[in-house]
Amino acid sequence: MILEELRQKVLDTANLLPKFGLVWMAGGTVCARDPQTGYVIVTPSGMPYEALTASDMIVTDINMNLIEGKNRPSVALNLWTGFLLARPDINAVVHTHSAYATAFSVINESIPIITETQADWFGQPIPVAPYLSVEDKRFSSLPVEVMGTGFAVLLGQHGPITVGKSLEHALERAVTLEEAAHTYAIARSIGNSLIFTDQMARSSFDYYHNRYGQRNENLD
Repeated sequence: MILEELRQKVLDTANLLPKFGLVWMAGGTVCARDPQTGYVIVTPSGMPYEALTASDMIVTDINMNLIEGKNRPSVALNLWTGFLLARPDINAVVHTHSAYATAFSVINESIPIITETQADWFGQPIPVAPYLSVEDKRFSSLPVEVMGTGFAVLLGQHGPITVGKSLEHALERAVTLEEAAHTYAIARSIGNSLIFTDQMARSSFDYYHNRYGQRNENLD
């Protein structure tokens, strides 16, 4: 079995999604690119994660040609590879159905930057891509265009996607995004929410990724 370690990391990340309340049953997707081979590892379609092993993960090339695996990959593999093709700076994609972030996709409203932690991980608001069926010819490209240089996008009437240079970063963003969406929904029910300006958000992102803590290299 090739890329066993990365396959296990993909599965471990997938098993964390329900623990953080981001998916249920067989929902969501985790996908990672191996920087050395360029191969892509993705969770299988419609299978509960807790019943899987590393060998159940599917390995393809960036053009979705099967390299190794006995199961069918995520039905949206063309979208996950679309993000990886467009963004050489990222190697991981996490898709969830987390309730509060999904709620904003249902009302077609982007999620602004409202907390410093959210600014640290995203640096800009999270936009919404229009709803598209997986069979729509634009499905693999439009969400990628809408996200642009950011690190998350909401699939209209579906759920959020977060990306990062590693699985850890993509997962951290998925958790942070849902917490921010939850906080924003509560704050709006109380009164008018304060929102970071673009400059404030970018400044916080730059500080966290380049000068904060013990880091010797950029986070993303």
